[in-house]
Amino acid sequence: MSDSFHLSMADPAALGFFLAAWVLHTLAADGMLVSRVSLTRAMNAQREAWMRTMAEREIRIV
Repeated sequence: MSDSFHLSMADPAALGFFLAAWVLHTLAADGMLVSRVSLTRAMNAQREAWMRTMAEREIRIV
């Protein structure tokens, strides 16, 4: 049974690299690593403004 789950040294290293890249990407996307406005934040602000405008408009279904 132990033969079917053999991992080389590269497997845990690859997993560690993947997890580190994932965490760094999440921090960068949330704006915790850089001080400039990210594309995600800019799009969220634009969507919020659009939704507020659409909520105030009159419904025009014929």
